[in-house]
Amino acid sequence: MSDSPYAARSEAKISVRGDAWPVVPLAVALLLLHTLGDRTWAYAAAAVVGAIGLLASVIALTECVGAVRKGAARTGAAWVMAVLLVAGGAVVYRLIVT
Repeated sequence: MSDSPYAARSEAKISVRGDAWPVVPLAVALLLLHTLGDRTWAYAAAAVVGAIGLLASVIALTECVGAVRKGAARTGAAWVMAVLLVAGGAVVYRLIVT
Protein backbone atom coordinates (compact mmCIF):
# COMPACT_ATOMS: atom_id res chain seq x y z
CA MET A 1 0.00 0.00 0.00
CA SER A 2 2.93 2.36 0.44
CA ASP A 3 3.42 2.39 -3.34
CA SER A 4 0.16 4.28 -3.76
CA PRO A 5 0.39 7.64 -5.59
CA TYR A 6 -1.90 9.14 -2.96
CA ALA A 7 0.68 8.67 -0.20
CA ALA A 8 2.96 11.29 -1.74
CA ARG A 9 0.19 13.86 -1.79
CA SER A 10 -0.62 13.47 1.89
CA GLU A 11 3.05 14.00 2.81
CA ALA A 12 3.38 17.16 0.71
CA LYS A 13 4.81 20.24 2.40
CA ILE A 14 2.20 22.73 3.59
CA SER A 15 2.70 26.26 2.22
CA VAL A 16 1.23 29.52 3.49
CA ARG A 17 2.57 31.84 0.79
CA GLY A 18 -0.80 31.89 -0.97
CA ASP A 19 -2.48 33.25 2.14
CA ALA A 20 -1.05 36.73 1.54
CA TRP A 21 -3.55 37.60 -1.22
CA PRO A 22 -5.65 39.90 1.06
CA VAL A 23 -2.83 42.43 0.71
CA VAL A 24 -4.23 43.27 -2.74
CA PRO A 25 -7.54 44.82 -1.58
CA LEU A 26 -5.72 46.47 1.33
CA ALA A 27 -3.23 48.01 -1.10
CA VAL A 28 -6.08 49.24 -3.32
CA ALA A 29 -7.73 50.84 -0.30
CA LEU A 30 -4.47 52.51 0.71
CA LEU A 31 -3.92 53.77 -2.83
CA LEU A 32 -7.42 55.25 -2.94
CA LEU A 33 -6.96 56.91 0.43
CA HIS A 34 -3.53 58.25 -0.46
CA THR A 35 -4.40 59.65 -3.87
CA LEU A 36 -8.10 60.57 -3.65
CA GLY A 37 -8.80 60.48 0.08
CA ASP A 38 -10.24 64.00 0.13
CA ARG A 39 -13.16 62.97 -2.07
CA THR A 40 -16.17 61.35 -0.42
CA TRP A 41 -16.69 58.64 -3.03
CA ALA A 42 -13.04 57.58 -2.84
CA TYR A 43 -13.16 57.45 0.96
CA ALA A 44 -16.33 55.34 0.88
CA ALA A 45 -14.90 53.01 -1.77
CA ALA A 46 -11.66 52.65 0.20
CA ALA A 47 -13.65 51.87 3.34
CA VAL A 48 -15.61 49.12 1.57
CA VAL A 49 -12.56 47.61 -0.15
CA GLY A 50 -10.54 47.94 3.06
CA ALA A 51 -13.25 46.19 5.08
CA ILE A 52 -13.27 43.32 2.59
CA GLY A 53 -9.48 43.16 2.80
CA LEU A 54 -9.55 43.20 6.61
CA LEU A 55 -12.09 40.39 6.72
CA ALA A 56 -10.02 38.36 4.27
CA SER A 57 -6.92 39.08 6.38
CA VAL A 58 -8.57 37.68 9.49
CA ILE A 59 -9.49 34.52 7.58
CA ALA A 60 -5.96 34.24 6.15
CA LEU A 61 -4.41 34.74 9.59
CA THR A 62 -6.56 31.92 10.92
CA GLU A 63 -5.42 29.73 8.02
CA CYS A 64 -1.78 30.56 8.79
CA VAL A 65 -2.15 29.56 12.42
CA GLY A 66 -3.81 26.31 11.35
CA ALA A 67 -1.03 25.64 8.84
CA VAL A 68 1.64 26.16 11.50
CA ARG A 69 -0.15 23.70 13.75
CA LYS A 70 -0.15 21.17 10.88
CA GLY A 71 3.60 21.59 10.36
CA ALA A 72 4.11 24.46 7.92
CA ALA A 73 7.27 26.52 8.04
CA ARG A 74 7.05 29.01 10.88
CA THR A 75 9.15 31.66 9.15
CA GLY A 76 6.91 31.70 6.09
CA ALA A 77 3.79 31.90 8.22
CA ALA A 78 5.33 34.64 10.37
CA TRP A 79 6.16 36.63 7.24
CA VAL A 80 2.63 36.34 5.85
CA MET A 81 1.09 37.23 9.22
CA ALA A 82 3.39 40.25 9.62
CA VAL A 83 2.56 41.56 6.14
CA LEU A 84 -1.18 41.17 6.72
CA LEU A 85 -1.07 42.82 10.14
CA VAL A 86 0.98 45.78 8.91
CA ALA A 87 -1.21 46.31 5.84
CA GLY A 88 -4.40 46.01 7.89
CA GLY A 89 -3.07 48.44 10.49
CA ALA A 90 -2.08 50.91 7.78
CA VAL A 91 -5.58 50.84 6.25
CA VAL A 92 -7.25 51.37 9.63
CA TYR A 93 -4.85 54.20 10.45
CA ARG A 94 -5.43 55.96 7.11
CA LEU A 95 -9.20 55.59 7.47
CA ILE A 96 -9.07 57.22 10.90
CA VAL A 97 -6.65 60.00 9.92
CA THR A 98 -8.19 60.90 6.56
